[in-house]
Amino acid sequence: MRTKVLILGQGLCGTWLSYFLEQAGISYIVLDKAPGITSSRVASGVINPVTGRRLQKTWMAEQLLPFAETHYKAMGALLNEELISATTIRNFFPTFQMQEAYRKVAEEDPHYVNPWSDGAEWSSYFEFMFGAGEIAPAYWIRLRTMLDAWRKKLVATNKLVEDIFEWSEVSVEQNIVHYKDIEAEYIVCCDGVAALDNPYFSRLPFAPNKGEALLLSIPGLPGGNIYKKGITLVPWDEPGVFWAGSTYELRFTDPGPTEQFRTNTLLQLKNFLKLPFEVIDHWAAVRPATVERRPFVGFHPVFPRVGILNGMGTKGCSLAPWFAKELTAHITDNTPITPQAAVDRFRGLLTKQIS
Repeated sequence: MRTKVLILGQGLCGTWLSYFLEQAGISYIVLDKAPGITSSRVASGVINPVTGRRLQKTWMAEQLLPFAETHYKAMGALLNEELISATTIRNFFPTFQMQEAYRKVAEEDPHYVNPWSDGAEWSSYFEFMFGAGEIAPAYWIRLRTMLDAWRKKLVATNKLVEDIFEWSEVSVEQNIVHYKDIEAEYIVCCDGVAALDNPYFSRLPFAPNKGEALLLSIPGLPGGNIYKKGITLVPWDEPGVFWAGSTYELRFTDPGPTEQFRTNTLLQLKNFLKLPFEVIDHWAAVRPATVERRPFVGFHPVFPRVGILNGMGTKGCSLAPWFAKELTAHITDNTPITPQAAVDRFRGLLTKQIS
């Protein structure tokens, strides 16, 4: 098989890169093993325009949000699926100090952070003492629907190879990359935490972190919003089903679901929810985050046939489409990558001898 681009992985990054390559008329093959529990598949799918307790505007929010809305809708139209919904994050304050911090942000920069209220209309659903605020516009992405539908399209067009990838089978030459019976001009690593063992990019400052979440049945809770009070509740694919999470653990010994998270989360939910609920599932996955909290995008400075699109962390739903488009344009027209995300900023690390 011959192709322009061989893509490793069909998570968020691999899906979006293959989508934009297809739009540009560039041949590609995606290599991915059978779907399992990965960070892309168990993430909440939320695009939040603010971040952290200080409610600071997310990096590049003004560019990323409208771009994401446009292209999730476009991919949804292609797949005949509704992939993106505009939503509001209902933020219930656990302390008076957080209420005051929110009020200050709403006064100084109300672009995404709407004024504080007593939240009385939600008192029949939730326990809270210090009012509520609204963050909008936010978006919810139906991630598993998107990944599954795109995978079906790849299979139908013979562009997916289901295989466990092995670097020992790769040969990188001056003008070509060989992998088993595949010849490609470029290989692009969209392989999530597997990049930690990637011989070309393992030197990059990844900071993988673990997240856990519960899937809940909460009959009677309106599904048009995201709710937050320490724990975050996000609508899922079926009515009355919500994702509840998540943690951000930099140090962990067990990458799987833990009883401690389940116990702590259930306690938080009992102190927050007035409605009865039932646990349907419990997930855990490791995110491919980075020390700088900026992605890694571009091609290796010594091996220019080997590229990367990775390190999206908790912002993958908004970052992946934008930087997949940038990388596609770089491949087709040699346009530059945004400097804060360009992997070339680590040229010094990457030019050291590869073990």
